[in-house]
Amino acid sequence: MKKKLLLIGAADSIGVPYTKDNHHHVGFFEMIEEKLSKKYNIITINCFHMSTNNDNQYIKSLISNDISLFDIKYTQNKMLEKCKYSGVYPFLELPKNFLSYYKPKENDKQIIVKEYIKNNDTIFIYSAFVNDLLKSQRLSLFKLLRPGKIKKELKKIKIDNTLNNLEKNINNLITINPNIKIFIIGLFVPTKISYIRKNLKNFISIVNESIYRITKKYNNVIFVNNDNLSKRDFNNIDFHPNQKGHEKIYYNFINIYNSL
Repeated sequence: MKKKLLLIGAADSIGVPYTKDNHHHVGFFEMIEEKLSKKYNIITINCFHMSTNNDNQYIKSLISNDISLFDIKYTQNKMLEKCKYSGVYPFLELPKNFLSYYKPKENDKQIIVKEYIKNNDTIFIYSAFVNDLLKSQRLSLFKLLRPGKIKKELKKIKIDNTLNNLEKNINNLITINPNIKIFIIGLFVPTKISYIRKNLKNFISIVNESIYRITKKYNNVIFVNNDNLSKRDFNNIDFHPNQKGHEKIYYNFINIYNSL
């Protein structure tokens, strides 16, 4: 009989929406879920969101309050519906049948995130930071990435507060479940656009080094390095990985997972 495992993905929008080349609408999180389901009886809670909140604040809310899977799906459904009809994602797609896929079900009200973390073997895939770093200076990607302005805008971003919030959440998760495994998804240099990649490379490296130093303080917190993503792993200007990019993030995760 398979052992039960809770798999949680939180919290930013790396996984959804998908680029148009991703015909099966499968991201790294779904790949991880499929792989682990061969060994475990998986309970999945996918807590992605799309810039509705700062990432770390969103995760803090999930683990501090009695938030149910019903609540999560309801919010996701509203975000996806708004996104689908906004016209702001010309190069992206939402999951097929997205409204029905994320439709809240009555029994989802019984799944309280905090209680499930406490009472199950848990893998928490922590994907955050970009929204926090931008919102800390009231920046948007469009404002940050203006040609000729990007170096100046990057200098405005202070990472200490974001890192402090990350570590607080790590400590809270470990308090809830001392045996939890937390995988921090490292940032990557995005898009195909050369001037963006060139200017972001050093900044992202500094952020990742800081996150890595935090993870080394804990036996059950693991950093997933994604610096092997290249131009080929993105389409056009978009920051979301394409299908190849998702596959790389998956393999970066699974290689570390298998080595533990």
